[in-house]
Amino acid sequence: MYRLFKILAGVVFATALQVQGESIPERGPMGLVWEAPLATGSSFSAEISALINTYEVEMKTRLIPGKRGKVGIKVNTRSGRGLSTPLELLRAVIKEFEARGFERQAILILDYSMYGLREAGIVPVANTGAIVFEGCPVYALDSELYYDTDWFYESPLPPSQTQELQFTGGSGGNSLSSGAKERKSFLPMPLLFDVDFWVNLAVGVDDNALGVDGALANATLWNVSNSQRFLQSEATASVAIAEIAAIPELNERMLLHFVPLSLYQYIGGPQFNSLYTHSEPLLWMSSDPVAMDRLLLERINALRRNNGFPEIKSLPRQLPFAASLGLGTFDEKRIRIKQIGVKKDPLRME
Repeated sequence: MYRLFKILAGVVFATALQVQGESIPERGPMGLVWEAPLATGSSFSAEISALINTYEVEMKTRLIPGKRGKVGIKVNTRSGRGLSTPLELLRAVIKEFEARGFERQAILILDYSMYGLREAGIVPVANTGAIVFEGCPVYALDSELYYDTDWFYESPLPPSQTQELQFTGGSGGNSLSSGAKERKSFLPMPLLFDVDFWVNLAVGVDDNALGVDGALANATLWNVSNSQRFLQSEATASVAIAEIAAIPELNERMLLHFVPLSLYQYIGGPQFNSLYTHSEPLLWMSSDPVAMDRLLLERINALRRNNGFPEIKSLPRQLPFAASLGLGTFDEKRIRIKQIGVKKDPLRME
C-alpha cells in the first residue's frame, strides 16, 4: 500500500489503494430511507434487528466480520446529555453486531469529545483503566491517540480557539509546523484502517451554521480534529462537510446511518433545550445521509411553522454540494421512505 495526494477544488486529500482481496458490504440505494415504527417504551432492539435484517435481505449481503474483523460505531454527543445518541439505541446496535459474529472488543465506539462521551453516559465519570462501554472500546478522538499526521483534510481556515488539536505526531512520525496544523483536520484512523465498515448513529438538531446537524455532520465534522473553525459561516461549513464525506478512505466503509426521531430539536440548537424538542415513534436507516438530512429539514421547518418560529429558509448548502459529489440525493421528489414491519419483542412489557 502507498499514499498519494490528489488535488480537488484546492483541497488536499490523503488517499490510499484498497487492500487487495478485501470485501466491503454494498451500500443501499441513494434516495431510499427505511423507516421502522418504535413501540411504546422500546429499547430499539426489535427495531434495529428489523432494519438491519431488511438491509441484508434487500442488498443480498451479511454484516459479518471480514478481513479486519472489527466494526465502528460513530455516536453523537455534541448537544449534551439530553440529545446524544440514546444509550438504548447504542446497546441495540452492539447486540446486533455481536449476534453477527463481532466480539465486543472488536466493536469500536467513537466520538470527538471525551467530555461529551462522559456527559452522555457512554464513559463513566470516574473511569479508570481501559475506556470501554459494556465491553466495547471507546475512542475519544480529542485524546490525540487516533490521528496520523499523514492523513488529513486541509483547509486554509484558521483554527478555532475553542477546539485546536495540539498534535505532536502519529504513527507516520511526521512533525508539523504550527501553520500546517492550523490548516489541517486530522482523520479518524480506526474508521479508515481498522474496521470492515462503520455505522453512524446521528441525532437531529438545528444549527445556525449548518441549518441541520444530522447524519452528514456527525459523519464528517464531528469525526475530525479542529472542526469548530468551519462553523464561522454556512459556506465554509457546507464545503467542509461535503468534501470530508467524499474522502475515499472515510467514505468507502461508511455503510449505514441511523437517526432516531424519538427525540430531535427544531430550534435553539445545537445545545439541547427540552422546550424545543419533538418526539415521533420512528427510527430511520439509510445509506444516504443527504436524503436523511433533507427529511430532517422538512420536519424541523414544519415544527417551526406550527410553533410560530421562522423557518430555515435556504436549503443547507452541504446537501446539494454533497449530492453533486455523488454522496446522496437532496431532491425531495427522488427520496423514498420505505416502511418496514417490526415483530413484537416478547420480552417487552406492555
